[in-house]
Amino acid sequence: MLRPLLVFMVFLIFFAGIILYVMQAPGLAVFTFGDVMIELPLVRFVVGAFVAVIVLYLALRLLGLVFNAPLRLRAARTRRRQRKAAEDTSQGLAKFASGDWRQAEKLLIRGVDESRSAHINYIWAARAAQRSGNHEMRDQYLEQAEKSMPEKQAILDILRAEFLLQQDLPEQALACIEPYSGKIANNSKIAGMFASAYQQLQDWQQLAGIIPELEKNHGIRPETLEKIRKTAACGLLDASRHGETAEDIEHLGKRFRSTITADDTLAVAYVEALRVQGRHQAAAALVTDVLDSRWCPELVRQFGLLEHADAASALQQAEQWIAQHDHDAGLYLTLGRLCKRAELWDKAKNYLESSLDSEPLAETCTELAALHERLNESETAYHYTKKGLGLAARTT
Repeated sequence: MLRPLLVFMVFLIFFAGIILYVMQAPGLAVFTFGDVMIELPLVRFVVGAFVAVIVLYLALRLLGLVFNAPLRLRAARTRRRQRKAAEDTSQGLAKFASGDWRQAEKLLIRGVDESRSAHINYIWAARAAQRSGNHEMRDQYLEQAEKSMPEKQAILDILRAEFLLQQDLPEQALACIEPYSGKIANNSKIAGMFASAYQQLQDWQQLAGIIPELEKNHGIRPETLEKIRKTAACGLLDASRHGETAEDIEHLGKRFRSTITADDTLAVAYVEALRVQGRHQAAAALVTDVLDSRWCPELVRQFGLLEHADAASALQQAEQWIAQHDHDAGLYLTLGRLCKRAELWDKAKNYLESSLDSEPLAETCTELAALHERLNESETAYHYTKKGLGLAARTT
């Protein structure tokens, strides 16, 4: 508004200057047309011309307003509808944030026709429909979003896969994101979705297979990555118990060595699997590695169940732990078992009795019963057998 006013003032000053100049040196404006000649005072001509220009300008503006009125009305209605659509979108997002999914969906779709970014409305309406469990409408909204923004196909594929994973449909989700498998190393969203899909499918081989790519992705938190490693290791370990070969279990230990040794439960399960498959030396090596860094009573028990190539050396190793863990019943149980393998009967008896005094366990009684039976002490063997049955019944 200020700029036109300044222009008008400058023009008015310029015009006034011309008038003052003409009035100081009056002259005539002469017009001829054929035999007709018209003479006018120069001042009158200038004033008349100025007035005529203004009148012509106003007439043209008026004609423009008349002829452009329908267009202006349509533009005004469009702007009004766009403002209303923007208000509906804003209110819909607010309803979504507050958890009112159905109202959010309604408002977002109501404003979609006049929205300048219809795909945004469709995407958030799809999210609202997903939250309310209306999967059919969710898919329709995603289709509409795809039509309104075909160049954003990747975004919609990832969003559709996210919804399918929430719906526990991992195979369909994988079909959506499979074309983007090359982005696992640099897109944490896609990487997490692949990991979630394989976990839902319990496809531990595939989950383990993408771990090298996940390790390259700096957007994944270390604790999340370690959790994925642990899940893959647990799944593969469980699978090995149902038909995998001994070589597979060894390979598993090499791939997830740090993960296995860092978790007591996983380490115990791995040692058990090695023991079942006859890999006693590998199991013993892992036990000693873990116990060198931290104490794990269950691993100590597993150490006593292993078949050591050199029982005396294994016994010597276990006896070194007594200095710091002389009250551990499991350690004395393990020492007793190792002494039995080394045929150190009296020493085995002392260790087993120490274990029983520290913590009465049925398996300790079983070991003592077998030991006394081996020494032809049937009455004592019967005593420990009976006591072991009593302890077993009490725990069950």
